[in-house]
Amino acid sequence: MSPPKVSREVTKVVDTKNVSVKVQLGLDGVGTVHSDTGLPFLDHMIDQLGTHGMLDLSVLVEKREEGTSDEEVNNTVGAAIGSAIAGLGLHETKVQAEFYSPLDESLQGVSIDLSGNSSLKYDVTIPTKLVGRYETRLMEPFYAALVKEASIGVHIQRLTPAKNCNSHHIIEATFKAFARAMRQAIDKVDARAPQVDAVKGGEARTASTHRETGETSIGVEMSLDGLGDARVSTSIPLLDRQLAGIAAASGISLTVNAVGDTHIDDHHTVEDTAIVIGKTLQSALGDRSGINRMGFAEVCMGGAKVHATLDLSGRPHLGFDCDFPDERVGDYDTQLVEHTYQSLANNSGMTLHIRQLDGADSEELILAAAQAVGEALRMGIQYDDRRAGKIASSKGVL
Repeated sequence: MSPPKVSREVTKVVDTKNVSVKVQLGLDGVGTVHSDTGLPFLDHMIDQLGTHGMLDLSVLVEKREEGTSDEEVNNTVGAAIGSAIAGLGLHETKVQAEFYSPLDESLQGVSIDLSGNSSLKYDVTIPTKLVGRYETRLMEPFYAALVKEASIGVHIQRLTPAKNCNSHHIIEATFKAFARAMRQAIDKVDARAPQVDAVKGGEARTASTHRETGETSIGVEMSLDGLGDARVSTSIPLLDRQLAGIAAASGISLTVNAVGDTHIDDHHTVEDTAIVIGKTLQSALGDRSGINRMGFAEVCMGGAKVHATLDLSGRPHLGFDCDFPDERVGDYDTQLVEHTYQSLANNSGMTLHIRQLDGADSEELILAAAQAVGEALRMGIQYDDRRAGKIASSKGVL
């Protein structure tokens, strides 16, 4: 069967009695967005849709009769974007895609089904009624209108408790996850989609860092475009295995030489090693232009199942939801696992969420988490030529 023909550019106009919305959607740009809906927060979210989905997107409310509600505008904009997505010719291809997007404390997941059946499962609670002047209750009808016109199935889920999350973050992370899931779906269908290369235009992404304190002496060398090989010596066997697992899964070449006051305990050596690895990663990433920036992975190891999601956003945050049944694995204090990732996130400028989905063996959980972080990192550091060296952010800077 020949691949479906995908339209490269689509223009759609959706009219109601009171509102007219024109949408232009293109696949071959770098995520240039112009949105003028009269709802500033919605315009900001549409900017995320184009930037993170690498979609050239213009959304213009051409007519709004006096007295027309924000809800009617909101829903008509959703319908117009959905109509443009339908015009790409993706529906009924049976393709499925998913993406997970963190924004500080918030973590949202979106899955898309291009089976031709319109359905929306919206498992999101937003703790406040307003973000700016935008009514947060309008998000669900926006997606409902989009899904109906696009003839696609969408499942949106919040993966962190709403009471602990900022409403702006929940909505923005949802748009980012939807945008990136949509791009993954498009790339599965589109025969012209270029291959994503791990190497940034031939430039060497390498760095090294040495840090010495009264407690430790740590040296780290790193190549983001390596072979996943690791030469790690910290005198803490389980830490060595975690770091080697991250390197192997990420494709990063990593050398770590650490000497510390382990005669006291392992805390200083673990913490400082993670600090130096984080600083080295930050240096190797440079300005982070052209990279995917986000990544996720789910890893099973024995009876353990762990999911990791990260964003190389320059905004350090750790969400850690793992419950180790044992205080120690051999001589290793399992409390140090969370501390390792906290130090890594803080010093690399990474938002990182690690979630235990199953398992009751502490060692399996620790090593599954390391592999999941590595696989997510592999996705995040990949260079995509379609971004033409631009930073994957509507702000233009991280």
